[in-house]
Amino acid sequence: MEYVFDVFFEESLLTLERSGLKSRSGRRDVIDHLNSVISGCIEGRKTATAQLAVSLAVKSAIDYHRKMRDDNYRVCMMGKYHNVLYIALRVAWDWSLEDSVVIRLLLEEIYGCEKTYERLFLGALFGSNAPHFISGWKSDFKDQDENLRAMVFFLYHAGQTRLSLPSYSYAYHDLVPTKFIDIPIESCGKAAPLRVAIQASAPDILTILLRHGANPDPDDGGASPIISLLDKLREYENRSYPYQLVSCLKLLLRCIVMIELPYKPALFHVRKEMFQIKYGLLLQDQLIPQDQLFGVPSLKSICRCHVRNQLRNNFQLPRGINRLNVPRKIMKYIDLLD
Repeated sequence: MEYVFDVFFEESLLTLERSGLKSRSGRRDVIDHLNSVISGCIEGRKTATAQLAVSLAVKSAIDYHRKMRDDNYRVCMMGKYHNVLYIALRVAWDWSLEDSVVIRLLLEEIYGCEKTYERLFLGALFGSNAPHFISGWKSDFKDQDENLRAMVFFLYHAGQTRLSLPSYSYAYHDLVPTKFIDIPIESCGKAAPLRVAIQASAPDILTILLRHGANPDPDDGGASPIISLLDKLREYENRSYPYQLVSCLKLLLRCIVMIELPYKPALFHVRKEMFQIKYGLLLQDQLIPQDQLFGVPSLKSICRCHVRNQLRNNFQLPRGINRLNVPRKIMKYIDLLD
């Protein structure tokens, strides 16, 4: 069966022009053809056989990409041979591939060339048409909902294999291991997906990212997401705050113990006074909880944050929550669902 897929990629791409897989329709033709080959290989047999066939197809795509790259002095030209990886990505999603190790290899191969996952995240964040205007290519998913479900699918497998990749840290000024979910999006100013979701005022997507372990304060060189949201809310001088922005703020506040006051290195009382002057209206409207600014947060809030931090550090969000020996109501509280 492995030989079948090796031959498939050799023959399918041999006569294609370098830009032959640049269009979505071109990739879709190859994807449909590959899906037909997989269906022919399994011939209606058990699910395990289908999983094996899809796994072999994805590995063949990775091996083919490596071979073509190595033949070009280990330089990927980002043409049709690179787009083979996105054919494999779509096929893995179409067949709900369960082999997390193979999916990890695929994600690592993509990152090795692109140093970003914007082709997977942008469609989920902005809709399937947005990537064409932002980055010049069309999403392989039919709409935002499908792209969002695909993003969750790959987040799950990345968590299963504890996938971390080297990405630049503004805190350490060096490359550090960064979780798949926090890898910056190049065409969005190298901002982390969580920050892009906040900029898009998308609380539903922000919820998904936070539940799957996104860092609530990503190390991508930007200001604190909480402070960024407060600055956006300050612009509404009529105090008619958009529901989406307020929802994003409330979600982030569930994931942090305290709001770190800006204006460092001034003394605390000076920073407190400056904060009250700048965000006075938001404090009056109770958009900012006083206990997370100047007081002592509730014990249950502190516990939730610490439990989530431990689970996040061990790649266990959200699935690890169900393994905790606590009542269901507390599980929902930890999982940001209550």
